[in-house]
Parts: sequence; C-alpha cells; structure tokens
Amino acid sequence: MDTENIGALIHIPQKHKIEQYQLNCMELFDTIDKYWMKKEGLVFYPFDRSKQAYFFGDKENKKPINEYDLMINDSLSKEEYETSVFMAKQAISSGQMKKVVLARNEIISGDYDPISVFKNSVRKYSSSYGYYVNIGPEQWVGASPELLIHYEEGMLSTVALAGTKSLEEKFTSKERNEQLMVCDFIEEKLNSLGLTEYQKSATVEENFNTIKHLKTSYEFDCSPEDALELLKIIQPTSAVCGLPRDSSFEFIQDFETMNRGFYSGMTGILKKNSATFFVNLRCMRFHQNTIELFAGAGITEDSDPAAEWEETEKKIASIKQLFV
Repeated sequence: MDTENIGALIHIPQKHKIEQYQLNCMELFDTIDKYWMKKEGLVFYPFDRSKQAYFFGDKENKKPINEYDLMINDSLSKEEYETSVFMAKQAISSGQMKKVVLARNEIISGDYDPISVFKNSVRKYSSSYGYYVNIGPEQWVGASPELLIHYEEGMLSTVALAGTKSLEEKFTSKERNEQLMVCDFIEEKLNSLGLTEYQKSATVEENFNTIKHLKTSYEFDCSPEDALELLKIIQPTSAVCGLPRDSSFEFIQDFETMNRGFYSGMTGILKKNSATFFVNLRCMRFHQNTIELFAGAGITEDSDPAAEWEETEKKIASIKQLFV
C-alpha cells in the first residue's frame, strides 16, 4: 500500500469494506448543496460550521491546499473540566438551556502510526464507522457508533444516541432523560420538515467495547431534497451540543477552552444515489509526535461534575485500546 499518498481510509460497517481516497484528491469543501447527489467522495466536517471542511473526491485537485486551519490545544485538567460542568449547571438552573455537552481532551506523546491505529479500529469496532483522514500537517482516526443519517432509494435512517455507562452498570433517570432530549430534538427537526410519518424503534442498549449507550432508531420515506434539508439542520445534534442548540452552542464557544476541530463534527460518504454520515466521535488527532484524544459528556441539572469527568475517562479509555 502506497501510504504516502493516502488521503483517507474509510470503513463502512454496513458494506463490510474499506474505501480509499488519495491525498492529491483533497479539496476545500464548499456548501453541501454543491455536492449532494452530484459528486462522490468523503466529507470531513468540523463541529463549528464556520471552520473549514474538506472533501476527498475521485479527481486530482489542480489547486493544492497550502494553508490549514490547525488547532493546537493544551490538555484540559480535571479541575478545569469539573469547573466548566459546575458553570453549565448554573446556566441550566437559570433557564438558559436544558442540556449542554461539554468536551475535553487528553494529549499523549508517542510514536504511533495512525494507519495502524485505524486498522485496529476496524478489528475492534467492526460495527462502527471507522476512518483515517490525512489533512496535511495532521491526521485523524476515529471509530464512531453514532449514525447521523443514511439515505438511499428514498429511505432515510437516523438514530438518537446518548447516555453512557460501563457494561456492568445500570442506566439511571439522568441518562434516560438525556437520551429523551436527543429524541425530542430529532423529532422536532423531522416535524419542521413535515416528515411526520416516521417509524420509531424501542430504546435499546448499544454496546461499544467497555461502555454502552441508549439508542433509539428512526426510519422514514423522504425525497433527496428533504434528506438534504434534514442533514443541514440536524448537525450539530443535541447529542454533541445540547438543547436548545443555539444556546448550548454559544455556551460551548464561551466556556470550552479547547478547539474541538473535527471532534463532534460529521464525516461520511456521498454517492450520486446515497449518503451515509456519522457524527465524529471516539476520535483522535495526530500532530507531530503528539496524539490528542477527545470525549464529551451531556450535562443536565442532575449532573455531578466528578461523575461527568469519569464518563469522559471511560470514553477516552475505549479509544486508547486502539493503541494496543
């Protein structure tokens, strides 16, 4: 395998295959409308929509990218994170919002090969969307369990995924309420587009190695135009941002001291007759000799700062297993 010119490797769980894109086919991403059902390739999109996104197609880009919006963070300490959770609870109590998702990072040093880590992700998390994306000076690797949308032949699927516990723990009302908020968010967006004839599954527990989440699935008929509109209004989801979304997004911009970059953004494959996007979770960023790991937790009025830190620790621990 010619690793020098690999721009991206994508593991699509539904198709049990790995797709490869070349580095010289990377271009700066424009609006989703210019690509939807017109171009085929990989979309890599940041949490903050105002930041630069990238697209890997099947044709060489004649205008090579020379400037990158690099994000350089320091590690967030336990005390800093718990303080931000306390401040979020204060804002929730005052009625500013119902929920906010606060992220943190952990930076480690080590000479790890990101492509090898990607291969580990495919082996360990075969039911997740796995990827390796090379953006010039930095590389990202992830294994996301959270489907954003899958659209094909007039049928669209999406999921509400929230709440985190170890496999041996039981979910509490805190996690169930958190997951219910994500369901409400999705249903609000569906109703706003007139997509009211959806099939909603029972809420089930979804395992991800050593941790588990609560998941509710949605499926419905819709046109390509409606599928595009839903994609545009559903990201970032309440599962990675909060409710109301605008208020929680503003809180994140004000009180998260790190730049999320592509963590909790979206990534996926566009075809001329289908689209599959996942929320970019369980991911890490490689830059020079450092690896930055990301995780977040949904903060509600019932949150305990120490418990939320522990939740992010469990999520980061599940990512660290990809180094083994």
